[in-house]
Amino acid sequence: MDFDRARLLAKVARLYYEQDMTQAEISGRLGLSRQRVQRLLSNARQEGIVKIAIHPIMGFFSELERSLEARFGLSEALVVETSAPGNQNTLAREIGAGAAEYMARVLKPKDKVVLSWGNSLLGMVNALASRTPLRMPDLRLIQALGSLGDPNVAMYGGELVRRAAKAFGAKPILFPAPAIAASKAMRDALYADPHVRHTLDLARTADLALVGIGSSASDSIAIPDLWRFLPPDALPELLAKGAVGSMNLRYFNSAGRLVPSKINDRVIGLNLDEMRKIPRVVGVAGGPSKLKAIRAALKARLIDVIVTDHVTATELLGKS
Repeated sequence: MDFDRARLLAKVARLYYEQDMTQAEISGRLGLSRQRVQRLLSNARQEGIVKIAIHPIMGFFSELERSLEARFGLSEALVVETSAPGNQNTLAREIGAGAAEYMARVLKPKDKVVLSWGNSLLGMVNALASRTPLRMPDLRLIQALGSLGDPNVAMYGGELVRRAAKAFGAKPILFPAPAIAASKAMRDALYADPHVRHTLDLARTADLALVGIGSSASDSIAIPDLWRFLPPDALPELLAKGAVGSMNLRYFNSAGRLVPSKINDRVIGLNLDEMRKIPRVVGVAGGPSKLKAIRAALKARLIDVIVTDHVTATELLGKS
């Protein structure tokens, strides 16, 4: 390498990387054009004078994220550290905070965003509420599922959508129907309602969806406001047909395929195929009780992005 050129490369690199000078400042100091400074910095990296290494930071799990993305064909994985892997409420709060960071990073001002329901999404909305507000008045937050019981219950769709919209100064679009109709005929009648149809049409054309992933384990599926509307054999029917989890009250088996059931015939909200067509579906979930459900959703490509905790991420990679 020419000695004078090498010395110039090293000088420019030191000024830029060690003394934090801008390219314009280097240009003025050394009497070089900005274009030449850019070329010299690029050459310094290409020729090994500058070597940049990114070192792992405690609490950041880039290797886990990369492995999840490669294993399951994800566009992105976001893994957060959990302080209590066995405590679902703590997990929901910590995973939700990670989802809030993701949401704030990727949203565009005029996006249409679908929100499902669940404790992890409640954790996300709580984290959004504690951030400095992001003013996106043209953003539309859309409820993905009808109301479950008391509309003021924090983890349910309507309240989540209202609070998320408030965090962005945006418009909430609520679902004017129950999540579970009294019968299939009633569901069909409600689908014909113009207000319900309008909300569903907006949801189907969303740019982004954030969904919780539920478990069908008998010890974690008890949602009083859901089961009191259904016959007593609804849960045994789901389990007998191999249900391992749900998204938006659509139950699926270990292959991620819909399980036909009394529930599915009465649900008012986006179904699995409609959610799959949304350009980016973000699953927000973690914990041992949800492991089978998350794995099935990943293998079936029901989601494009996963936000989870480091213990769940490690377990997901332990089996194919």
